[in-house]
Amino acid sequence: MQKMMMNENELATRWNISPKTLQRWRSEGRGPRFMKMSKRVVYPIDEVFDFESKALRASTWERASDVVLPSGSTLMDPREISYVTGLPLYLFTQKQMREALGIPHRRVQKLIRFDRDEVIAWAKRWVQDAQDQGIDVKVDPSSQSRSLLHALASLPA
Repeated sequence: MQKMMMNENELATRWNISPKTLQRWRSEGRGPRFMKMSKRVVYPIDEVFDFESKALRASTWERASDVVLPSGSTLMDPREISYVTGLPLYLFTQKQMREALGIPHRRVQKLIRFDRDEVIAWAKRWVQDAQDQGIDVKVDPSSQSRSLLHALASLPA
């Protein structure tokens, strides 16, 4: 009988990498597709072979030209843009939230990146649209909670 799945340790041994590397890749959306059954992670053999065949290159420069960044642009990962803006991290990490709010982002290969200036401009438009619709941005100072709209309004210029 042919084996149809590989566990994390078997794949790490096959590729001579640490299981921690595979764990990090999964959190970043890299590596072969996997299945999670309860706490156990397994990789279908076909997915491993497919990933390996896509990784084959004839030269080192083949993939480098795929990503072209605008000049003078510094792209940030979700954690960095969350820290800079003071907005919750989930706004940037969850695809549904990004799409629902229209947060500007770029896909750099399999990673999502944000331009600080674009995000600040988006936030200003978002607050202005809310104010145009009659939604008040002011919040009670004695209140411990802060709405998303208030957080957007308090972004630095």
